Amino acid sequence: MESIKVQVLVGDRIRLFFRRYATVVGLVLLIILFGILTPKSFLTFLNLRIVFEAASVGFVIGVGQTVVFCLNDFDMSQGSTASMVGIISSTLLVHQHVPVFVAVILGLLAGALGGAFNGLLVAYGNLSAFIATMGTLTVYKGVAYLWGNGYTVYGMPKGFTAIGQKHILNIPISVYIMIGVFILALFVLERTTLGRRWYAVGGNYDAAYLSGVRVRRIRFLAFVVAGTCSAIAGIMLAARLGSATPLLGDPQTLNAVAAVFLGMTAFREGRPHILGTLTGVLLLNVLLNGLAIMGVNANYQQLMTGGVIIGAVALAGLSKKQRA
Repeated sequence: MESIKVQVLVGDRIRLFFRRYATVVGLVLLIILFGILTPKSFLTFLNLRIVFEAASVGFVIGVGQTVVFCLNDFDMSQGSTASMVGIISSTLLVHQHVPVFVAVILGLLAGALGGAFNGLLVAYGNLSAFIATMGTLTVYKGVAYLWGNGYTVYGMPKGFTAIGQKHILNIPISVYIMIGVFILALFVLERTTLGRRWYAVGGNYDAAYLSGVRVRRIRFLAFVVAGTCSAIAGIMLAARLGSATPLLGDPQTLNAVAAVFLGMTAFREGRPHILGTLTGVLLLNVLLNGLAIMGVNANYQQLMTGGVIIGAVALAGLSKKQRA
């Protein structure tokens, strides 16, 4: 009888471990797998640098999505916001010849205003976050097309492209930006009153309201943060590519959502958090990078990535049920 109880206990602990650290285990297994299959290409400093550089934009957008997820909301306009900001900053640089610093600040302001508009619709207009941001997705994409007349903008000065192309100590500047955003976001969510209130509103909206939390303002600020993160990512993308189009950030929203769902199966069951989002972003980028090195067709890469996303959503949902 005792041996049966021990076996059940061990089995429960193993299931709990994999449910809590599924994304981390998946990331480690992918690294080991690709390291064995392509030892001369994958586990090199150059390739790992490429992985982190590719992950930097997705992570910055993912931070904004994580904050919104803390409130059980979505921001589906992030990719369009990034495109809009990339176009605005690029045209200011190329056509109006404004200083790089001014173009970046105005781009960040545009992203924050876009997030503020989302926040007004959701927090004060009582619209569904999903529906509202699906609408603004189209609006911001339209702004990007109108601002740039539908053309690709290129010819940005070196001071701007350095943000996405220059290296310091052999590390891309974009990776330093990712690290800075990670530290700041981790501090805000884990160590500040604002972060605790975001989690409180997401955990129980009515209880937070009755305890005196200004829930509308809290939701509004979350969308402002998401818009600002999208703006940072849009600037990073335009600087890396040396050009900007109205479609610049289109893939980024779903990638960010996928990373957050993956992160919700890491460390804290069914709960969004920054370290989990970073793990999710790295898992997706390691997967795509490894498949590319192996020469897997891009269409199959998309299929496999989709499968990972479906699995992540399923695990996140299971974790939430287990917590409940």
